[in-house]
Amino acid sequence: MNTKRSHKAAEIFAPTAHISAKLQEALVQIEQRFLDGGTVLVSVLDVFTDLLGALEGISNALKEDEAAEATGELMRTGELIAALPAQQLERHQRFAHISEHGQSLADEVVAMEDTLRYLRTFAVTAKITGAGIADFAGFAEEIVERIQFASSEVKGFAERIHALQELISHVHIGTGAIASPRHDISAIVGDLRQNAEAIQTQRTALADMARQVTGLAMKVQGRLASTLSSLQIGDVTRQRIEHCQAAFEIANDHLARDGAAYLSSDDRNRVVLLAIRLVRDQLEAISVDFKAQCAAIVQNIGAFTNDVTALMNLQQAMLPGNTNTSKRSAMGRVQESLETARTVVGTIEQSAGEASRLSGAASSMVKHLVESVETIQIVRTDIQYMALNTNLRCSKLGEESRAINVVTNELRAYSARLDDVTDRALENLKQLNEQALGLRQMQGDDDGDAGPDLVARIEIALAHVTLAGETLDAKVGDLVDRGQDVAIKVAAATAGMDFHQELTTILRDCSSLAAAALPYEPHCDGLEDILAGVSAEIFSTYTMKSERDVHSVIFGTPSGTEDKAAPAAAQSMSDDDLFDDALF
Repeated sequence: MNTKRSHKAAEIFAPTAHISAKLQEALVQIEQRFLDGGTVLVSVLDVFTDLLGALEGISNALKEDEAAEATGELMRTGELIAALPAQQLERHQRFAHISEHGQSLADEVVAMEDTLRYLRTFAVTAKITGAGIADFAGFAEEIVERIQFASSEVKGFAERIHALQELISHVHIGTGAIASPRHDISAIVGDLRQNAEAIQTQRTALADMARQVTGLAMKVQGRLASTLSSLQIGDVTRQRIEHCQAAFEIANDHLARDGAAYLSSDDRNRVVLLAIRLVRDQLEAISVDFKAQCAAIVQNIGAFTNDVTALMNLQQAMLPGNTNTSKRSAMGRVQESLETARTVVGTIEQSAGEASRLSGAASSMVKHLVESVETIQIVRTDIQYMALNTNLRCSKLGEESRAINVVTNELRAYSARLDDVTDRALENLKQLNEQALGLRQMQGDDDGDAGPDLVARIEIALAHVTLAGETLDAKVGDLVDRGQDVAIKVAAATAGMDFHQELTTILRDCSSLAAAALPYEPHCDGLEDILAGVSAEIFSTYTMKSERDVHSVIFGTPSGTEDKAAPAAAQSMSDDDLFDDALF
């Protein structure tokens, strides 16, 4: 190409270069703004993933089967606490019976001491009376020793009875300090049952709100995905602008070839003007499509902004204290009830422990006391036999032993009183032992029914409720934090996506620049040969039917081309492909 032709070509290409530069500026703006917008939307999707994870955590914490099990356990604990007043009443009754039998035994000790004192007097009298009779003094001395031995046994028996009474007195005073806690227990059980049911109600309400939040979050996530999909308009617009730039390059390239040297200056100028006309019409179509798609994006963003507001309101309603008119949650009120129950039940179970120790000590004492009574009975039998032998001896001695015989008859008759006293003592010991065993059985039955002691059971329930409450509060708090992150990201996305007006203006400026470069509407007449190649090559760059339609209005459809392959390819793109394209 000579210098004159190159200079002339440069003059012809100047308008397209200016328009191309403006198109490049629009291309950069569109790429950057859609890239930023897509990045922001992806960040919103990320925080929504965290939000749904937090919702799943709440759903797991609110599983109905676990809630029902926890409520049932609290109800069972309430039933065990409710049984305490009756148990305490029975315990007090057994204490009273043990105390009564202990007092009866103390009375029998006095009777035994009185009887032995009289027997000792008779024995001494017999010893004095028979002092002059051969072999009788040693026999009378033996009777005195047996009576003294019995007195020692009665003294030991009395000491054990006194120790038992002291033990009963101390334990009974301890239990008396907390006597009749029926009112407190009734109130505790009522609160526990009511609040346990409130936990179930609160959990159900929270689970329902969690489902609403999940549904709303999924809805917003769907809108976000739809908006991301709509961002493909950015990629489509970018491609169509590139095709406009390519149209100038193709037209200028064909004009610069040797095969176009035959064209006159006017014909060459008309080819360029036809390219500018094509770009103008394409830009007008691009502007229309871009504006429509951006309007849909703006509408979608406005919709999920409203949804996020509703989502935040629901989350705030899930905060502790907002699901019930009470300042404290049902979980917190159950915690208070259990703490109160732990104090009252702990005092009662301390009493039960003292009762158990009493029952063990009493049973051990009864064994020794029975042995003492049986020893006294043996002594009584010995005294009677010795007195009988004395009577037999006196009958052989005749008149000189009559006084001794009278005394020993009295001794034998009076010793029989020990039978009645010891029998009554043994009966009282039997009754006392039965009451002590009853106390022990009460403690054993309590442990068998309840498993661990009731205080430990309450401690376990309290720990479970406390942990469950803290876990639920933490998860709800985490959910609210995630929701706030979503709100912040959505606000940023709303601001970041507010670019359609600016980009629409840029596209309109490009279209106006192209229109201003057209002094008239050029036609194709007489340029069929060169336009055949130019048109076909430009047509081959298109990927959308709308581009081909605009092209065909000016140049017609090039022979041998098909308009089906490209649309089919575009329609077969998946949503993931569209997202990737939208993010460039």
